[in-house]
Amino acid sequence: MFRLHKEVKVNTRIPSDHNGLESSLEVIKEGNVNSISVDVDIKNANPNDLQLELVGPNGKRVTLQAKQNNNTASVAPAPWKKTFSGAAFDGMQGVSSKGRWRLVTKSHSNKNVSVLNSWSLNMDCKPGANCPNEIYTKNSNTETLVSNQLCRFNGTVNAMKVLVDIDHPNTKDLVVKLSSPSGKSITLHDKGGEGRWVSKTYDIQATKGLTGERTNGNWKLSVLDSDGNTKVGKLRKWKLFMDYHPIDSLTGIKGINSSAQQALNNAGINSYSKLASSTPNKIKEVFENAKVEMKDINIDQIREFAKEAVANYTP
Repeated sequence: MFRLHKEVKVNTRIPSDHNGLESSLEVIKEGNVNSISVDVDIKNANPNDLQLELVGPNGKRVTLQAKQNNNTASVAPAPWKKTFSGAAFDGMQGVSSKGRWRLVTKSHSNKNVSVLNSWSLNMDCKPGANCPNEIYTKNSNTETLVSNQLCRFNGTVNAMKVLVDIDHPNTKDLVVKLSSPSGKSITLHDKGGEGRWVSKTYDIQATKGLTGERTNGNWKLSVLDSDGNTKVGKLRKWKLFMDYHPIDSLTGIKGINSSAQQALNNAGINSYSKLASSTPNKIKEVFENAKVEMKDINIDQIREFAKEAVANYTP
């Protein structure tokens, strides 16, 4: 049995329409689901107005919260954090963990504006047939275990730590490398030490070679065992801890097309916070110097949008 935990920072308003807000996460590791729980964090929420569904990779839907059809809808909006677990997920038992999981949140109120801050998916799974977790060499040809983790945050790495937990009798037999989504690789461990591998965290000095790399995409941990024996070790888990400079997609703001975003990025304005703190004169100068068409751009409006996005951000 192994446990998966995935969290998504959303910070987006829940629209009061029939489509609602859909947020998704990708699970790369394959296994058979034994149990599930879902945590949600919603700002300015009236639970009686909300409807939440979890949709699995196979399309199966589970209702977490149904709209309340009673007279208690006058509850004052407030921060709302809740964990859903138990019998509601019985129909998900045995499905594959691998794939795209979606949370669909709908609001049935035109008066209250709720914001989905974040949500997380927690699963206990039984390893499937295609779930390699062993580090081994076979015959005379060495084989490398590669494990992937998907990072959805968009930015550049400022500092990083990496937790690596391996069950192996001889640390001197292992080579451990970490690769960024761009393919740049660093060696964390190269056949050093004596005795059994002890779970360890590599600090910012050990990972400084990846400073400046883009965060979003698949990060890969590779483990090579030169012992020569079959199936002597297992990769239990590994985890990334990143301090990063955010890079936001500014094209979601009305009037900012790809050319306007490129001009802002070239001027060092690549996040909502930087856009919100830039003066109108500075933004105008950036656009004029880059010869960006400004007829559809309201500078005061885009700064207000950026300020609102920053205000709704929950770290």
